[in-house]
Amino acid sequence: MVPGRIRISAFSKQSAAAWAIAAGALFAVDAQAVSQVPAAAPAAAATQADGPKSVVIRLKGPISGKTLEAVRQATPRVRGDSLPAGLIVLLDSMGGDGVAAMNIGRLLRTGKAHVFVTGQCASACIFVLAAGVIRGAPAYTVGIHRGRLTSTDPKTGGTREIDVAKDANAARTLERFETMAAGYFAEMGMPPELFTAMQSHQLKGVFRLNDTELTFYGLSGFDPAYLDERARMFEALDGPYRMDRTELARREAKVASHCAKFDSKSAEFVSCYLNVLRDPWLN
Repeated sequence: MVPGRIRISAFSKQSAAAWAIAAGALFAVDAQAVSQVPAAAPAAAATQADGPKSVVIRLKGPISGKTLEAVRQATPRVRGDSLPAGLIVLLDSMGGDGVAAMNIGRLLRTGKAHVFVTGQCASACIFVLAAGVIRGAPAYTVGIHRGRLTSTDPKTGGTREIDVAKDANAARTLERFETMAAGYFAEMGMPPELFTAMQSHQLKGVFRLNDTELTFYGLSGFDPAYLDERARMFEALDGPYRMDRTELARREAKVASHCAKFDSKSAEFVSCYLNVLRDPWLN
């Protein structure tokens, strides 16, 4: 296992009330590691059969191939880009399989996911966070480090880090993975400084990012093309949701910190997200 360390269609003018009603329906999906949910398929339940829905994926615990399969099953349910989002992903993971995380990220980018850290996000988890067209994380909840190789004991499930300085094959494997990681971040539109920062932290543990660093490295903010499209949508709305690009970015930046407490309650998170978007006085 190789853990990492770590367009849209044109919107017609609609009333804010119509958007709020559309957001009332959602799918909630738990995408959890097999070790946390033994012999159980990830749950997927629809609260309403018709109309636009927000699909909410809660990704908690180690990232694995099983997590990837759960996300692969959930993403086809995304229909459009309703308010507050067609796809919302809530992260609380300290990492796992970096290749699986990158594949999850590509699925989420296709679904125009709004990705928020509601617990911790470190190691391979940042590949998932980077995939969001909107990304949000409170200060010091995101941790980065240089790529590492680990092996897992099939009997105990325990892991140990492989010393690549003593294993030429492992060193080549890690080099290939790091090339993949750099390419993935470029694909997701992340600044090259993110990968450079990861490579510079080779010690045990992770380096946690403050608010300024999260923004600088692109792990908090918008995909620029998506912001352009989203801003046009909000500028065309009536009522409290009508706002310009600058105000939209300001309000979106508050979602992760204000709504993290609803990480296990999908409907409440969606409601909180809507409240943040329509409240210009929220600090």
